[in-house]
Amino acid sequence: MTLVYRDYDQDGLDKQYERLVADDSYAIFDRWRARSDASAETRPVMLDIPYGPAPTEKLDVFPAKDPDAPVLIYIHGGYWIWKDKADFRFVAEGVVDAGATLVVINYALTPDRDMDEIVRQVRSAVAFVWKNAGTNIPGDQDRLFLSGHSAGGHLTAIAAATDWPAFDAELPAGIVAGGIAISGLYDLEPIRLCYLNETVGLDAAMAHRNSPLHAIRPAMPPLTLVVGGAESDEFKRQQQSFAEALAAAGNTAVSEEVAGLHHFAVIETIADHGSQLQRAVLSRIGLG
Repeated sequence: MTLVYRDYDQDGLDKQYERLVADDSYAIFDRWRARSDASAETRPVMLDIPYGPAPTEKLDVFPAKDPDAPVLIYIHGGYWIWKDKADFRFVAEGVVDAGATLVVINYALTPDRDMDEIVRQVRSAVAFVWKNAGTNIPGDQDRLFLSGHSAGGHLTAIAAATDWPAFDAELPAGIVAGGIAISGLYDLEPIRLCYLNETVGLDAAMAHRNSPLHAIRPAMPPLTLVVGGAESDEFKRQQQSFAEALAAAGNTAVSEEVAGLHHFAVIETIADHGSQLQRAVLSRIGLG
């Protein structure tokens, strides 16, 4: 047996990062979209606001009733390959109904664009929301939070690690007040070495510079990390390693595991009132 990463051979590593993790995956995707369509039909929403010139650089805003509410930017998952913000408007059920303004963003996907461009677009979206919060986007500019699932968890974490003045000279350092990364990918090296890289297209340097694990700096915003209890060992290890590294650098990281739920089941509970995940999100954004 030839090991390609840690204790995994190629087949073992590929299985740790399988795209479809359960027999009910497609039924869950259909339910996400149905709940998302209902969320957009039954709540005030501004759709497809451009935050940059690229066709993918658009976002949706679900305003809270309070114009000074905290703002949560939600970043969808899909292994940087698939899915769309329209599939995740259901997050409004758990966030807007609890008193926060929700912004759901789109970004470029591989293989059309590489990871550097994906990360740049997400950072651009965060900067746009901060600059417009309190004016064009209802909400408190000083209470801007990030959240995302899977690839969106990765993008939440790498955005939280951003040196904002270096990214945009008009920005202060602390534009992000906190984040909640769900089932995140914090080290992209195993992605580079598994079957996903046929589409994602990472080289070693790109994987390293876009890995939150290698981007940790002092005084990062506090993060909550959540993983499903029925997720693969690698997803759990990634969360543990990232949490330990954050703590070692003096940052705040709270880790939670939602018992019994697989990778796709866990994120849907963000919209379920009173669920463990919804409580974790609301606690981080100050509405718990």
